[in-house]
Amino acid sequence: MALRLAVPAMTAQLPPGVTHVDCSTLDMPNAYVVVDDNETTLVDAGWPGDEQTVRDGLHTAGVEPGDIDRVLVTHYDADHVGTLARLTPALDAPVYVHERDAPYVAGDRLPPWTARNGIGALHRLYYRRLDLPDLPIRAVVDGDDIGGFHAYHTPGHTPGHVAYVHEDLSVAFLGDLAYGLGDRLKPTGWLTSSDAAAVESSVRSLCRRAPAFEYACPGHGPPLPDGDDRLAEALP
Repeated sequence: MALRLAVPAMTAQLPPGVTHVDCSTLDMPNAYVVVDDNETTLVDAGWPGDEQTVRDGLHTAGVEPGDIDRVLVTHYDADHVGTLARLTPALDAPVYVHERDAPYVAGDRLPPWTARNGIGALHRLYYRRLDLPDLPIRAVVDGDDIGGFHAYHTPGHTPGHVAYVHEDLSVAFLGDLAYGLGDRLKPTGWLTSSDAAAVESSVRSLCRRAPAFEYACPGHGPPLPDGDDRLAEALP
């Protein structure tokens, strides 16, 4: 979960095949639908209450839940996995999440009480009543290629946070590594981070390691053009 502020937005016109799903529940997370090479990928999935919004986004992209070939989860927070159980049984695809966050999404473990300046307790309580997807969970590690996406381990917001970069589409799906604020990106702050210093290190690492990308697609706030430049500009 990340905080989202009401600031006039500058939203990128995303490339063909990439659909932004602007969810409306609570902190208004983003999901994205990517249709590339006849494969459909859902990146993150909003809160449970965003089910209809996600279904509408899939319809806008010209697909249905049953067409999804894979789900990429940037991290375990409920506002990024919430609709998955509600899209089943039509949704029948593996869910990819970093190995450090995978036990939570799989339902094998609850988020720790003490993480993230007390907000971890809220996540743990919410997870106690969250329906998790009965789908195959695939553990991701840094450097994995999943279809056209390359996984970059970007810890800080959660220990297993991942950014996914699709080089052919020139899009980076940032999750809660950074959020869109007007025409800028801002690294996720200390309040919602497991390790705020690691967030900054992860931003630097992604800027250094990833190929140039035109579009930055954060987990909250508007997708932005000139994505790699804006992410670099977010650093102090």
